[in-house]
Amino acid sequence: MTSTVYATYTTYRISQKEFPDIHGGHNKANAFRHALWNVIIAKYASRFSKNPSSVLDWTKLITDWHEEFSPNEALAKAMDLHNNQMGRYFYPALSNKKNLEIVHFLKGQLMNAVKVKEVSEIDSTSQQLMYLED
Repeated sequence: MTSTVYATYTTYRISQKEFPDIHGGHNKANAFRHALWNVIIAKYASRFSKNPSSVLDWTKLITDWHEEFSPNEALAKAMDLHNNQMGRYFYPALSNKKNLEIVHFLKGQLMNAVKVKEVSEIDSTSQQLMYLED
């Protein structure tokens, strides 16, 4: 659990550095933060388990719980859950990367991020980050 708290702190610190004071909205910076959070939790949790499936299950459990504990409107919640999922999707390719490399990769993913206006537009099979506002 300590690694998850540290991962959360690290994610916030990186997000604040990369997107000062704007990563709390429903924008691309927020999509970045959610994906980064999942990658970093999984990366730090992998220090305690060498089973990638267990690491990703833990990461999903924590981040899904967060979305239930701090509920948003349906569209924002669906977007956050999708971007969390994307972080877990990207994790295997990023698991051995330094945080700076992870940041660079995820910022690159923002170039192809999709703006959505309705829950029905959020495709769980999409491999793109999603956001609601510019």
